[in-house]
Amino acid sequence: MKPFIFVLVLIFLSCTEKSINKESAQKVENLKAFAKAYGYVKYFHPSDGASEIDWNSFAIHGAKIVEKCESRYELINAFDTLFKPIAPSINFTTTKSNKFDLTIITPENSQDFKPTFWQHSGVGIGMDPELRTPYQSSRVNGIINKDYSYVVSKLAMRIEAAKFLGNRIKYKAWAKKDDAHSNNGYLRLVLEKSDGTSDLKKAPVVDEQWKQYEVIAKVDSLTSLIQLGIALRGKGSILYDLPQLFYENNGKWIEVPLENQDFEKEESLSDYKINNWYFEGIGYSCLLTNTDPYKGNKSAVLEYSGIIEEEKGEKLFDNQPSFGHIIEKEVGAGIYLQIPLVLYSNDKGTYPKSDSLSLKKLKDNLKEVPQETSDLSVRLGNVINTYNVFQHFYPYFDVVDVNWNNELEKALERSFKDSIPKDHLITLQKFTSPLNDGHIVVSYNRNSEWATPPITWEWIDDKLLITNVLNDTIPLNVGDIVTEINGENAMHYFEEVKSRISAGTKGLLNSQAEALSLRGEHDSKLNIKVNNKNIKLLRNNYPYGSSRGRQSDYEKINDSVFYLNLNSIPMEEIEKLIPELEKSKSIICDLRFYPRGNHSFISYLLKEKDTTKSWMQIPQHIYPDREKLTYQNSNWLLPSKKPYLGDKQIIFITKGTAISYAESYMGFIRGYKLATIIGQPTAGTNGNINRFKLSEGFSIRWTGMKVLKHDGSQLHGIGFLPDVYVKPTIEGLKAAKDEFLEKAIELTEKK
Repeated sequence: MKPFIFVLVLIFLSCTEKSINKESAQKVENLKAFAKAYGYVKYFHPSDGASEIDWNSFAIHGAKIVEKCESRYELINAFDTLFKPIAPSINFTTTKSNKFDLTIITPENSQDFKPTFWQHSGVGIGMDPELRTPYQSSRVNGIINKDYSYVVSKLAMRIEAAKFLGNRIKYKAWAKKDDAHSNNGYLRLVLEKSDGTSDLKKAPVVDEQWKQYEVIAKVDSLTSLIQLGIALRGKGSILYDLPQLFYENNGKWIEVPLENQDFEKEESLSDYKINNWYFEGIGYSCLLTNTDPYKGNKSAVLEYSGIIEEEKGEKLFDNQPSFGHIIEKEVGAGIYLQIPLVLYSNDKGTYPKSDSLSLKKLKDNLKEVPQETSDLSVRLGNVINTYNVFQHFYPYFDVVDVNWNNELEKALERSFKDSIPKDHLITLQKFTSPLNDGHIVVSYNRNSEWATPPITWEWIDDKLLITNVLNDTIPLNVGDIVTEINGENAMHYFEEVKSRISAGTKGLLNSQAEALSLRGEHDSKLNIKVNNKNIKLLRNNYPYGSSRGRQSDYEKINDSVFYLNLNSIPMEEIEKLIPELEKSKSIICDLRFYPRGNHSFISYLLKEKDTTKSWMQIPQHIYPDREKLTYQNSNWLLPSKKPYLGDKQIIFITKGTAISYAESYMGFIRGYKLATIIGQPTAGTNGNINRFKLSEGFSIRWTGMKVLKHDGSQLHGIGFLPDVYVKPTIEGLKAAKDEFLEKAIELTEKK
C-alpha cells in the first residue's frame, strides 16, 4: 500500500502545482493587459476625467481588481468598470476592428469647441517638477490640475562651513510624522559646494511618536554652506523640535549653538539669511505650534495644504493628431482597446462627459488604496507605472537589446514573491537594469543601506583588490586580493550586484558595482576572505570614492607640460592660468569623472566656432509606443576664443566614470578632433535626467532625451573610445601609480 499511497501523493502534488502555476500565469497575463491599457489612457487619452485622478493610486486599485479575474470577459468587464468613468469614449473589444463611431465623440455643434490632445516633449506628466528639466507634457486646450504634493517643502537653516572643513559633522533632531499614511518626511542635511553642486543626506522620519534621528557627513574642501532642517514631500504633516549640530574634534563631538533651537521664540520664516530658520514650499504651510511639542511650549510643523492650481494647456510643438484619429491596440490575448487621441472641449470640459457618480465613486475608492509595499497591489502598481514611463518615453529602445514586455512579466512575477521594501527595491532595480541607462537610480526614501566599511576595492585583471584602507586597525593592505564576500566567491557575489545596476558600458558598470557591493545598514558586518583569512568589517563609514588620480586642480609637470584636473578646477581658475597654458607645449586634461562647470575651456581649443546643431534631441510624442517621433534639437554652439590653444599637444584622460556632462564635453573633443584621448571608454550615458515618484517613497531617475555623437552616430551604450587604451595593473596599484597620467606624460615625451 505504501508505494501506491506515495504515487497518489506525487500525482496530487503535481496537479496542485500545475493548478497554482496556471492560476499565477493568468494573474500575470491580466496584469500585463491592464498595464498596457493603463499607459495608453494615462498618457494619450485627453479626457478631463483621465487628467483628474491620482494615477499612482489608480495603478494599485486596478492591479488589485484585475489580478482576480478568471476569464477574458471578466477582465473586459473589469476594464470597463475601471476606465469608463475617466474615459467614456474608449472601447474594449474581443475582435480587432477598424471602425469607430465618431458620433460618440462629436458634439451637436462643434463650432464652440476646440480640439484637445496630449503633446509630450520628453514627458512631464507624473514627473518630479523640482528637477526643472526641459521636459513637458501638455493637454492642449484642456485644463491641467497642478498638484504641488510632488514638491518638497523645507524648513531649514544655512550655516557657513569654513569652520568645519575636513571634519565630520553630526546633525540630530526630534521629529514625528503626524499621519500614518505619510512616509515622505525626513531630516535633511545638505552640503552646498562652491562648484554649484550639493550633497544631500537624509534620515527618514518613520515613527508616529517623537523620536530622535541623526545624520553624519564629512565636510570636504569644496563645501561652502551647510543646510540643516526638515523636509516633507506629499500629503500629511510632520512635527520637528530641538535640532542640534555637532562637529568632530580629536574624536569628540563639539556642539554648535543654533539660533532659536527650541522654537520658543516667534520669528518670521521667510528671511533667507545665514543662521536664520526659513521655510519654502508651494502648497505647504509651516508654523510654530504649541500642539504636542516634544519639549517646552512649541515645535515646528510642516503640513501639506492641498493647493491645486488649474492651468490651460498650450501647444508645445507644431505636430498634432487630427480629430477622428483612433488608435487600436491589442492589450492582451484577444483584447483590443480603441482610444481617440483627440476630443472636443469647451469651457465646460471635454466631450463626452464622464458619468459624475461613477467618477466620484472611483475617486473615493482611490483615496482608500494601500500605500505600503507590504501590500501586493502596491508593488504591482509601481511595476505597472515603471513599465509605462519607459514603454512610451525611453529614447534608447532603438539601440538597447531588451524585450521590455518580457521584463514586465518577470517584474510582475517577482512582485508576487516579494514582501518587504528591500525586496521591492531589488525588483525595480532588476526591472530597469536591462535598459543600460547609466542615469537610472532606483531610490527608496527609507533606505538606510548607505554605510560602507572603511575600505574601497576595484577589479583589476579579474581580481578584486583593496584600493584604500581608511582605518589603521584593519589588517588589510592596498593590493590585497579579496576571494570571498559573505561566504560567496567574490565574482559570483558581484554578478548579483551587477544584475541590479543599469549601465551602458563595462567601465561604468564595474565602478557602480564596486560602490554598491560595499553598502549596507550602518554598523552591519561585511565578511571577506583575504589570504585565506576571514576578516570582519563594520559598515561605519559614509561612502568614500576611490579616485586614484591626481587630487590637485592643476600642476606644472615640467617646463613644457601642464596638467589640468577638469574634475575639480573651476573655469575662473583656468582663465587665470591661460598665460601659463599658452607657454606650454603640451596640456594634459583629466576628465575621468565630472567637470566642474568648466566646458568653456573647449572654446580655447576650437579654431572656429562650433556649428554642430543637433547632437541633443528631445523626443516629441503625440502617439503611444514611441511611434512617428519628431525631435526638438538642441546644442551648445560654443564660440572660439583667443588665445588659440589647439595648436599644442592636447591629451584628454577619461574612463567609464566620465558620464553625462563629461560626455557632452568629450563630444567636442572627439567630434572636432581636438585632442588625443587616452584611458578607457566613457559611460555611454548622456542627456538631461528625468525622475518619477512611485508609491511608498520609491522613485526612479532616468535619461529623458537622446544624445548622439557630433557625427550623428550612436553614443548610448558605447561612449567615447580612447585612441590609446590604458589598463591599470596590480603592480601599479601597489606602487600607488597613476598609470593613466603616466601614460599621458609618456606621450608628451614622444612629441
